[in-house]
Amino acid sequence: MDVQETPALIPAQDEAQAHSTPAATGETNPTPRGRWYGVLLPWWQAAMAVMPIFLITRFIFLLLTYFGSVLFTVNNYSYAVVPLNAVLRSWYHWDVINFEKIAIHDYSTADPTKAAFFPLYPWLERVVAALLHIHTDVFLSGMLISNLAFLGTLIVLYHFVEVEFDRNIAWRAAFYLAIFPTALFFFAAYNESLFLFFMLLSFYAMRHRSWWLAGLFGGLATLTRSLGLALFVIFLYEFIRQAFPLIRVAWRERRHLQALKLLSGLPAALLIPLALGIYAFYLDERLHDPLAFSHAQLQWHLGPTAPWYAPVIAMKAILHFSPFTFSTTHNVIDLTTLLLFVILLALCFVGPERFAVSQWSMPLFGILALSLLLIFPGTAYNPLPSMERYALEIFPGFMMLARLGRHSWFHQGYYLLSLPLLAFLTLQFLTGHWTV
Repeated sequence: MDVQETPALIPAQDEAQAHSTPAATGETNPTPRGRWYGVLLPWWQAAMAVMPIFLITRFIFLLLTYFGSVLFTVNNYSYAVVPLNAVLRSWYHWDVINFEKIAIHDYSTADPTKAAFFPLYPWLERVVAALLHIHTDVFLSGMLISNLAFLGTLIVLYHFVEVEFDRNIAWRAAFYLAIFPTALFFFAAYNESLFLFFMLLSFYAMRHRSWWLAGLFGGLATLTRSLGLALFVIFLYEFIRQAFPLIRVAWRERRHLQALKLLSGLPAALLIPLALGIYAFYLDERLHDPLAFSHAQLQWHLGPTAPWYAPVIAMKAILHFSPFTFSTTHNVIDLTTLLLFVILLALCFVGPERFAVSQWSMPLFGILALSLLLIFPGTAYNPLPSMERYALEIFPGFMMLARLGRHSWFHQGYYLLSLPLLAFLTLQFLTGHWTV
């Protein structure tokens, strides 16, 4: 079936009921166990479908960690032993250190710039480290959280795309995300996978009219990263699109109680900005500055600016400096990633692989994410900071890649290009060379 003919999603509870009717199950009165089985079965199938992707990519990262931390550390033909702790600490760079310091010392007036890092991930690091008794290497608990959250992300992404499109596209979307050149941040002690996990759960709940779950997961996403606030806009968009027509019909037919029941899901949207309010209150208590997270961003970001400012500055730098400088190479990577996802989001609206109108909230989120990055760019030396990492959160781009992957030449070209770049960037990270 072509995507334009895809029927509107039915609520999760209705879908479960549809698969557990007496005609479908052979039962005259389905048991609660049977209903739960019908709800959990698709998630179990999704977990089994993505498990090979997850395990193989984790094994690849472990191999790269072993070879990278040893062969780039000792001299040729040396019998010097690299301690296991040093091997593990090859992942101890950049924001990993910032998250660990927050997990250990919390937010402090001694370094208010740490407020730019939202609290849920480092707080979880602290809890898991205490449970595992690894207080000296808290970042290892962060790696555990990141990898488990990424497994959850693959499961949710697979089932989400399977419902929206089909299983083949779902598998490719999970595969393409797992081997994207900067997917190393799903293995490192960064908060990308945790944010993506909650954000996808929020999206899935919205698409199935589970508004309070959508608000809850949206709030958790916001406590993980500031981009979670964009889910508030998406929530309102989906609620207006799905619930308002039903409310209008119910009100017209004088079924006022039903209309009010449908409307009761709208306040759940407030859980998303409420999460930011909770963090602001906490910062006020700790740092006496409820907007410390915003003030800290001034260390890395300018703005607001025109959305074309950052790409123009990056292009000028490419033309001004030698092509054999770090600045030029870095800006080329940034601009290429930006152009790729701009094209992918455009293809969500036009062309043979475009999304159905009912699915436009997904690319709308991608547009919001890119817009925020462009409106609040980095400094002149680094106008598109972490563009390749933030691209991981633009999940509709990976859906579009998966749709294009139905062509064998595209599928083969993607993984033949992505896997070597993933290995290269991982080794760059392990050896402390900043690239993305």
